[in-house]
Amino acid sequence: MLRTKQWFVCLSFVGLCGGVACVEQQDDKPTAEDLAYVKQHLLSAAPAPQIVVNGDLDGKVVYLGLDAEPAQVEPGKDVKLTHYWKVISPPGEGWRTFTHVSGPNNQGYQNWDHHPIRGKYPVGQWKAGDIIRDEHTIRLPPTWPHSNVEIYVGIWKGNNRLAVKTGAQDGQNRLRVAVLEVKGQKPVVEKRHVVRKTKKAPKLDGKLDEPAWAEAPSMGVFVNTMSGEPVRQRTEAKMLWDDKFLYIGFDSQDDDVWAEFDKRDDKLWQQEAVEIMIDANADGRSYVEFQVSPKGMIFDTYLPEYRKYEDTLDPKAKPFSWNSGLKAAVKVDGTLNKRDDTDRGWVAEIAIPLTDVNGMAKGDDAVKVPPAFGDTWRINLFRLDVSKANGQEAQAWSAPMVGDFHKLDRFGTILFADEKGEVPQAAAAAPAPEEAPKDEAAEQRKAVRNKRVNAALEGVQKVGGQADEMKGAPAAQ
Repeated sequence: MLRTKQWFVCLSFVGLCGGVACVEQQDDKPTAEDLAYVKQHLLSAAPAPQIVVNGDLDGKVVYLGLDAEPAQVEPGKDVKLTHYWKVISPPGEGWRTFTHVSGPNNQGYQNWDHHPIRGKYPVGQWKAGDIIRDEHTIRLPPTWPHSNVEIYVGIWKGNNRLAVKTGAQDGQNRLRVAVLEVKGQKPVVEKRHVVRKTKKAPKLDGKLDEPAWAEAPSMGVFVNTMSGEPVRQRTEAKMLWDDKFLYIGFDSQDDDVWAEFDKRDDKLWQQEAVEIMIDANADGRSYVEFQVSPKGMIFDTYLPEYRKYEDTLDPKAKPFSWNSGLKAAVKVDGTLNKRDDTDRGWVAEIAIPLTDVNGMAKGDDAVKVPPAFGDTWRINLFRLDVSKANGQEAQAWSAPMVGDFHKLDRFGTILFADEKGEVPQAAAAAPAPEEAPKDEAAEQRKAVRNKRVNAALEGVQKVGGQADEMKGAPAAQ
């Protein structure tokens, strides 16, 4: 018997039951109009969707494909999605469909869950042999920053989802059914920078006055993380490297220099700090994060996956429990923590042991150190400026264009060069061979690294030793 949607009354009993009680009302009886509408959307033959998927969900339901109208999405305007499902074996009561949309790396995530066929034919009523056409609309926010939108679907109940047996998925039983182009959003060109090798390690004193620093080219002025626009107080950074360390010097204009945290791994991002995130193997998954405050405090952590910390690898560990060998020296031009005067700025001179860019990664997941000439790493740099008069402003070398510093696909690329900022001819012609991959994942990582090397090498300018700088956009903790 076909039924229409069920209605639930939710009552909060504060202090009595300590939670929420849901009372199911009697089902509405389907009207003749309901029956006619459902009949129109139960197809007698397999459709020919624009985007063919044929994703198998636990042998019970096949997601046949998707129509999108218009096929090119325009932020702020409706897009009609038409999903096609084929029932092999009814999933049973309590199961529901879901539709999620997002940009790369799940950025800008939106939930567009709904009951199929306007709620008139829920999953619990599906029958073997049904071919279901389900239409609904989505709308991206007008400020959507990405050049495409990814669409995921599936079937869920409670904390469970039907397993994706065939079809592209994200490892969480979300079937990726389409990647649609977004109108008016041009793909963002990646920022790149060539890092010069130094014969003499700089003295960590927060001054950046050695000849090596004077000759090192600037990475450019940081920009607003959300918009890519200029910022109120200027920040620039430089980099050097040798066989033991990656050196980074931040020079920050600041009329109100302050920092109150005084312990390692305090939440420095809540006040003023500079930040470094490095995805050395360019796998878009694991990375390390470092922060230094104007007070000289250090925060460091290893993330095996997006926003997951050391405790996900070891249940006995705590987030931020991994400690690097990072060294930092800070010099304030003004008076630290005197909020009623006018300061001029502060410099953070940082040395990161090359081995620490691997964090807790081992084997094929770790990059070789020291790097060879021509090797590349993915990296991003940030600054949090919090003034008494103007509030917080987040800055970045490569702006993520969303409120998330962990947006790995917006990291830039650094290329390791010699003292002149050049890659010796042999290294440029043929990157050093790697060991044969042990599995498919390792081969994919190698392909990504080689792609990064080739792209970065194309941007190297032999005169001046600097790669072409691209316009970018920033992100936050």
